[in-house]
Amino acid sequence: MITLLNAAPDTGNQGVSALCLSALAGLAARQAGPLAVADHGRGVRLCDMGVARVSRLGLTHNRRFWRGDSLATVRLLARIGGGPSASARMIAGSRAILDVSGGDSFTDLYGPHRFRAMVLTKRLALDNGLPLILLPQTLGPFRDPANRAEALGILSAARAVWVRDAASFAFLQEALGPRFDPERHRLGLDMAVALPAQAPKDLPAPLQDWLTGGAVAGLNVSGLLVQDAPGAQATFGLAERHDAQILAAARAVLDHDAALRLLLIPHVHRDLDHPESDLAASLALKARLDGDYPGRVQVLPGRLDAMALKGVLSRLAWFAGARMHATIGAFSSGTPTLGLGYSDKAEGVFAQCGIGDHVADLRQLNAQALARSVRASLAKVEATRADLAQRLPGLLARAEAQMDAIVAQIGA
Repeated sequence: MITLLNAAPDTGNQGVSALCLSALAGLAARQAGPLAVADHGRGVRLCDMGVARVSRLGLTHNRRFWRGDSLATVRLLARIGGGPSASARMIAGSRAILDVSGGDSFTDLYGPHRFRAMVLTKRLALDNGLPLILLPQTLGPFRDPANRAEALGILSAARAVWVRDAASFAFLQEALGPRFDPERHRLGLDMAVALPAQAPKDLPAPLQDWLTGGAVAGLNVSGLLVQDAPGAQATFGLAERHDAQILAAARAVLDHDAALRLLLIPHVHRDLDHPESDLAASLALKARLDGDYPGRVQVLPGRLDAMALKGVLSRLAWFAGARMHATIGAFSSGTPTLGLGYSDKAEGVFAQCGIGDHVADLRQLNAQALARSVRASLAKVEATRADLAQRLPGLLARAEAQMDAIVAQIGA
């Protein structure tokens, strides 16, 4: 059994799901397995994930220690073979643990609870003598010296550590010092570059017509940044509230060409009253635009999974968004894309793909400046499409070679 951790497919965050499905697809294509992935369910269940048949095991960081899917309980029981916990038995029986940390969560930036979950899941492997491979991800920052020391112990003990940006790789080199091993500590690509795309099903007929017409731009409206716009501005140091930034970006798209229509694309699925709901943020933006641009703005309905969302993104004339894996799904499909960065991670990931200049930094650009960046991106859309067409074969080849190397490390 090869078990994938911190890539739960049931969070609603289709960026995390994209990492999960990309990893499973790459492993299944190389006949590595059988495969398992941890989620927030109960017990162990066999599931068809579209790219492979996978065992899903419950593993949740909570205080319900009496449950067999509590992370603390699984960690203890795995040391004795798993005992009554099906999740612990599956961990104990794994021949390798792969861990992607949700892409960017191996840090203490998000508080002690999440940091402890990241540490304990990795200790599940190390404490049981299982090979631990950290799949391509962003590392740090680690602000607390004790947390940094604990993280470095894991990074030096892992069989392999892959990162997806130059800053994380420089951190590995500097922080590990003599413990840095270029064979084990590797710079790669975000795995979602190779995510398979699927044609979306059951879209309303008008939207199907839009997506076959060719004159549709896409925009992701991040609930994280919009639902509590003043709080997000303070937390991430944005140059202006993001509701003002994204409104200006949308108007710039619609004013660029009267024939261009705008599809607002949620990428993190939450209930409408959830503070990070992309759908709620998208509906609010549509309401602000409809009076000036009647019939030209739609919101993508339903809760499409990561592969179906990539299928939608592949049909657009242009795309922009702050949800990074939405932008990866777009540019890896050949769609001209502008990343809206609210941290360093987007520029680092884009730079690894050779398109670092296609990121607009929301910490530096107010609404008017962002609108100018959108107009500049739209003005060179055909040149960008041609550049991506030349670049993508090499990127996909790198992604395939990376997965070959990861599978080789599992069997080492």
